[in-house]
Amino acid sequence: MHEEHPSASNHSTGARRPRIALMWRGDWREPHRPTHYEARLQPVFAALRLADMEAEAIIYFDEDADAIRRRLRDFDGVLVWINPLADGRDRSIVDAILRDASANGVWVSAHPDVILKMGTKEVLHSTRRLGWALDTVLYESLDRFNADFRARLAIAGPRVLKPNRGNDGQGVLKVEAFGEAFRVQFASDDHVELLRFDDLARLLQPMFENNGCVIDQRFNANTSAGMVRCYMSQNRVLGFAEQKPRIEDGGSATPALGMNSSKTMRGPDAPAMIDLRARMEEEWVPGLQKLLDLETERLPVLWDADFLVRPVSDQAQFGRYALCEINVSCVTPFPVTAPPIVAQSTRRCVLAAMQAR
Repeated sequence: MHEEHPSASNHSTGARRPRIALMWRGDWREPHRPTHYEARLQPVFAALRLADMEAEAIIYFDEDADAIRRRLRDFDGVLVWINPLADGRDRSIVDAILRDASANGVWVSAHPDVILKMGTKEVLHSTRRLGWALDTVLYESLDRFNADFRARLAIAGPRVLKPNRGNDGQGVLKVEAFGEAFRVQFASDDHVELLRFDDLARLLQPMFENNGCVIDQRFNANTSAGMVRCYMSQNRVLGFAEQKPRIEDGGSATPALGMNSSKTMRGPDAPAMIDLRARMEEEWVPGLQKLLDLETERLPVLWDADFLVRPVSDQAQFGRYALCEINVSCVTPFPVTAPPIVAQSTRRCVLAAMQAR
């Protein structure tokens, strides 16, 4: 059975079809080389067109910023897949372009200002009272880290340090005391180093530049149980993915930290995640919106929240899941259930933006 779309009246009224750009970053070293987005986003292109919208690709390069800024003004909306950090480049240029597009009436998902509210690691601290977080501390400066971290580590045990912005585990460290030194495990590849405190501080120092911060969470001792990714379209659950740790059985010397890239996708009605869906839709997302002052229409049409399974000893008090991070900037891959709902959310938001012009 084909789903009916609210756009069916467009042709009878003579209204034009909304134009949507799907934008991702190309490889600046090989600008003509295809990326994986062309294939992964084909279902989104198809869903947007079934929802009676035009959909076009924009391959983004910092070098083409002015041309892309002008081109975006011809669209009614833009969906963006660009990581915070990739090949030594950040989002500072593209975020300025997207803000300009938004100021000129183009609907943007995810808007850079929304990313700053919910798509950085700081959200783990700002929403820590929702009941989905581990013990979480924010260091706003290296001086504060130097003053507080060792005492916290001695009292609370192993900690996980995260830069405010990043992806693919970049900069994420598990730290535990090891005699007079510190045993540091890197989430990007799970390698381990023994560092003095001064060396650890130097490793973190760049994370505080440009008004950055470092998030400090208690290490989840049940990381070996893997991670559950909950996919969302605004305030609605789209589906789930399960991931196993990169180290399946490393023993006590090297417990799991980083996750494999492979994912087992589940639909939104997956029986094993029914409790997570209920808490997201009925409790945690509404609480997030209230804390961060985000109306549903401003939430991204595609985002996800990554959860670790808490130790059994913690579940009676806190529930099964602990928030690891929220991904907003570049969510891919995603369940097959996602594209039609993303298209519906996009159409609703774009039409509202067009009417408001």
